[in-house]
Formats: sequence, structure tokens, C-alpha cells
Amino acid sequence: MVNCKNCGAPLTLNSAYCPYCGTHNPEAHEHLKKLQQLDAQFENASREVATEVKKSKKGYGILLIIVMLLLANLVVFVLNFASYEIADRIIAGRMSDTRIKAKLDEFLEAGDYIELDLFMDKFSLSYSDYEDYHKISYLADYQNRMIDSMTQYLYGTDNYGDPLVRTCQAIVDYEDEYARLIKRDNSETVLFHMEKINTEVNGFLKNYLGLTDEDIAGIKDMNESSLLILVNERLRNEN
Repeated sequence: MVNCKNCGAPLTLNSAYCPYCGTHNPEAHEHLKKLQQLDAQFENASREVATEVKKSKKGYGILLIIVMLLLANLVVFVLNFASYEIADRIIAGRMSDTRIKAKLDEFLEAGDYIELDLFMDKFSLSYSDYEDYHKISYLADYQNRMIDSMTQYLYGTDNYGDPLVRTCQAIVDYEDEYARLIKRDNSETVLFHMEKINTEVNGFLKNYLGLTDEDIAGIKDMNESSLLILVNERLRNEN
């Protein structure tokens, strides 16, 4: 886990850009570069196998040796890719239930809901043992997807289709999940944090897409196309 150089938000090594402010994440770039280098080494070794087998009269013996070397390279590649996840699993295995819940409560107290979601996903915490945390985490995950799609739209980093369409899809998905989750038999604590997440989301919709309170209240009855028309209209009015 690393932090954004600009706003300090928590990032993973798979986050090329910060989902909060759009700042480039150099740690992710370096991680990807190392993986690409290992991949290139693997490809070069594969080509050497074919060349050596053709040259050698003892092709089968050399083939066996080189295949073993290739497998060793492949293991290094896989371990490098999975090293962070493996380390996380080891750490989680050594943490007591009390320590884990204390860490989760720390995220809740600070309002770090996306970090809560990342923590629970990273350590694969069971639903039965952490039910209330999971409910909050589910909503935070949809919040994170919505913010990520909105960031890609605002900073032009979405290269697949219309980024504003994807943003509207993510907003509708979030609203549907929020409506579903608050209808469940939740504790006051769970509902309190869900409302805080929803307040944050509404703030994003107002500040970045120009939606009004009335607009936001009506999203639950909209599909992606209807919301897209509304958002385009609000953005044109702002400009």
C-alpha cells in the first residue's frame, strides 16, 4: 500500500492514477515496469530454447535443462507479481480478531471507508465474523467505483468508450446498491456510516457534475440514459 504524492490518499500498486485527485502514481509505474522486464526475460528465454534445440544433437537433454530454467524464471515472475498479496495474507494470519476489529474501527472513526474496503478485501475477512463491517464495505466499494469512473472522466484517462456514460452507469449502480443496503436489518452504527458515505457521494455529484439536491433525489428512478441526459444538461449550464 502506498499513498498519493499529492493528496495522501491510499493507493494500491495497481492504481496508475489516484482516484481522488488524478495524480500519476509512480509506484504503480515502477511495479508494472518490473513485471514487463520479467515478462521480456521470459520471452527471450523461450526463444533461446527453440534455438538451442535446433542446434544441438542432444536436443532432448538440453531441452530438459532449459525447460527447468524457464520454469524457474516463471516462478520468479509469479512470485514477484503475487508477493504483495502473499505478504498481506501472512500479516493477516498473525493478527488477532481483536486487532483486526480495532483497525477496522479506526478506519470507521476516521471516515476512511474506501481504505476499510481495501483492507477487508486484501485480508479476505469472512462475512460471518465481520458482518457489519462488510455491509459498510460493500457500499464503500460502489462509492470507490463511482469516484474512480468520475476521476477518469474528469481527467480524460478512460480510453474505453464514452467516459461520461461509464460515470453515469457507476452512479446508478451506486444508488441501486445504497437503496438495497439501507433496507436491510442494519444496526444504528451501520446506518450511520452508510449515511456518511452517501453524504460524501452527494457532495461529489454536486461539486463535479453540477447536480442539485432535487436531481440527486430523482436518480433512484432513472436509468443510465436518463441520468446521462440530465448530467449533460447540468454541465452545459455550468459552462
